Amino acid sequence: MNKPERALALMRGQGALIAAHGNAFGLYPGGDRRRRPRLQLSAAEVRELEASGAIACGIAGVFELTAAGRARVIRGESEAGYQTQHGAWIARGVIDAEGGERTLLALDGGVVMRRLAALRDLRGRPWLSAGELSAAAHLRADWETSQAGLLRGSDWTAPPNANSGRGQSSAQEAALAARCDARRRTAEALACLSAPLRRVVERICLQEEGLEALERAEGWPGRSGKLALKLGLSQLAASL
Repeated sequence: MNKPERALALMRGQGALIAAHGNAFGLYPGGDRRRRPRLQLSAAEVRELEASGAIACGIAGVFELTAAGRARVIRGESEAGYQTQHGAWIARGVIDAEGGERTLLALDGGVVMRRLAALRDLRGRPWLSAGELSAAAHLRADWETSQAGLLRGSDWTAPPNANSGRGQSSAQEAALAARCDARRRTAEALACLSAPLRRVVERICLQEEGLEALERAEGWPGRSGKLALKLGLSQLAASL
């Protein structure tokens, strides 16, 4: 990370400000100019940050972080870049098989479906039919449920439903049953596809690979991935 990007990160994380320091500029965490600056920037670096809209000159010539600057830091920190900034990636807190907590970063299923719906033929018409998109959405929803595990923070000690004769583990048992059912439906749906088409549907709809990456991995000619995807989703729709 270069100095300007480090400066923006410190301004966001520590509330630092940029102010003149001799012939250059200094970065002061918390805006405390009584201490030595945490980082020194040249006049050119400060001008670049100001020109980009990441910082703005405020009272007494002190530069503050702008909304655009905060967005720039988020883009730089995120593994998913712009997608995380715009909410395309979601963090899921889950409990694993050993009872430990972990966080999963996954692409929002809605984004996957928008990508599929955006595919067009040479005349600009939708490449996938409503039935094919519906089949992809059902598969994606079942797969997400099967992968999500138990949500962190769920209250398993809550009293059971009044219509249920089960004990305090009812909520946990229901969640586990839903996960198993979703896993079974996913496996059954994929089993109806031939091996090549199954790989296509899995990579595009579940693993979020791009069509070009798929074609390279399979050694296929360009644009053949779209045709294979359509064939796979057409078979999947027919099996529903």
